Amino acid sequence: MIKTKTDLGPDEFKVLREIILAHPRLQKKRKIGQTACVIAACITGLFALGTFLDGFIEDTIEFLAFAIIFLWLAKVGLYYEQNLIYKVIQNKALDNVKNGTIEYIFDSDGVTTIFEPEYVTSKYKWDAFQWWCVFKNYIYLQTFSKKMVLVKKSNLTPEDYESLISLLSTHVQQKEICN
Repeated sequence: MIKTKTDLGPDEFKVLREIILAHPRLQKKRKIGQTACVIAACITGLFALGTFLDGFIEDTIEFLAFAIIFLWLAKVGLYYEQNLIYKVIQNKALDNVKNGTIEYIFDSDGVTTIFEPEYVTSKYKWDAFQWWCVFKNYIYLQTFSKKMVLVKKSNLTPEDYESLISLLSTHVQQKEICN
């Protein structure tokens, strides 16, 4: 049996967002959006060139501004937007768990979680978990119902860490999404 506690704070919520944003489906959507933005930037750049050659300086400046906006969206804007959306969702959905400590107990049957401010206890059998991964300084597990378990590696002793990895490898599929 392995016991550990995780204090919920901004770092944990940031890691959860990073894991969600690393999902291949969201990466594919960002790639499609980036491609569309680059194409739009090229088209508006061509329009800017055409209006410049025709002597319409005001229109040229407007088209160049749109081209710059499309390039910014392609480079950082889409990731920033998705991150902002998940941050808003987290703030609304996880309002009651912003501060607190979750205790996790891992054993041969599954995982027990105890949320300390209200002392809410949940028990998950191993077959409830869809996958797990190691991300930065955390071990992340996800159930089929999209519930999450986030364990900070630094809260575990080296022996507990090895035992937990062995236990997870035995009962749950490891996924490379977090790397």
